[in-house]
This record gives sequence, structure tokens and C-alpha cells, in this order.
Amino acid sequence: MSKLDNFISYLLGNDKQKYDTVVIEQDVVDEIMEISRKSYPDEFVALLEGKIKNSVLHIEGLIFLPGETSSEGAVMKIFMLPPMSGSIGSVHSHPGYSNHPSTADYQFFAKTGLFHMIISLPYELDSIASYNSFGERIDFNII
Repeated sequence: MSKLDNFISYLLGNDKQKYDTVVIEQDVVDEIMEISRKSYPDEFVALLEGKIKNSVLHIEGLIFLPGETSSEGAVMKIFMLPPMSGSIGSVHSHPGYSNHPSTADYQFFAKTGLFHMIISLPYELDSIASYNSFGERIDFNII
């Protein structure tokens, strides 16, 4: 990591890109479930806003960018993301009952952030799965 990257990470609160625990605020989870239900049968997509501090990744909000959604996929214009946005990962819905990543999801995870969530029908807490940037399943806690 260059000195500039280190400085930007420090400014964003991500001075350590390594985390052991993920915590998500309850209102963020509630918003994800509500938007997913309202978007159905189309997919919903957003970026996750958060910071890493003391090896804890804390998700504090959602970032919405222009894009397109359908029942077969969702894309967003990542190039429109402001540099200091605090984006740490992504969340999107699947219109079916599977919250497993597709091939496109794995590619997106590898390029965009550290933590990713997929929510599937019936768009409840139990239908949310979370993954690291390698597509490996990881847990999160709600606060």
C-alpha cells in the first residue's frame, strides 16, 4: 500500500483493512429488507458505508448510485462514487429464494469492497447471507 493509500485509509477510518468482526446497525438491516420487498420482482443494489476500527467493520449506512435494475440483475455506475464516500462493500437482492452468489457476484465482490450481502425472498433477516471479497461466507452481528 502506498503512503497515499495509507493516508486515505486513515482518513476513512480504515487504517487497518483487516477485520475480525462485522457489525451492522439495525436500521440499515431494516432498510435493506424494506427496499428489497418494495423493489421485487426487480433486484435492488447499493453500496455499504462503514469503517474499520480496532478490527471491527462497522456498517453505518447505504450509498445509492445511479444504475439499472431488472428481475435478472442490477448494475450501478461505480465510477460516480465520490472518492471519500466510505464505501466498504455492497448489498443486493435476488428475486428468488437463493442468496448464493452468481458468477457475476463473485467478480463484483473481488473488485468492490471488503464485505458483501445478498438478500433473497422472503426478504427477512434469515434470508440475508454475507460474504468477504473472496466470496467466502462470513457472519455479521446487528447492533
